[in-house]
Amino acid sequence: MELNFGKEGILLSITVKGRLDTITSADFMNAVLENLGDDVVNVAIDCSELTYISSSGLRVFMTIYKKTAPRGGKLILKNLTPQVGEVLNITGMANLFAIE
Repeated sequence: MELNFGKEGILLSITVKGRLDTITSADFMNAVLENLGDDVVNVAIDCSELTYISSSGLRVFMTIYKKTAPRGGKLILKNLTPQVGEVLNITGMANLFAIE
């Protein structure tokens, strides 16, 4: 898994490449927490190169959502691949996040 972070005002942008699964989800969460300052309200994740997501990866998305929602923010998932979009739809999580 490869991650790139960018910050612009209250928005934290993340590009994720590869698999988000049991092996990589802890590293992903730790990297997000390192970049998620008190001034960040919204988090946007570009999923165009996310090839697979497991329940562990979904748990990370939910954790990010729970950290942004009390701030009045949102988790934005961009450029979902068909596979990742299907997992989000099947689990009902697509309704929680902003999808672009």
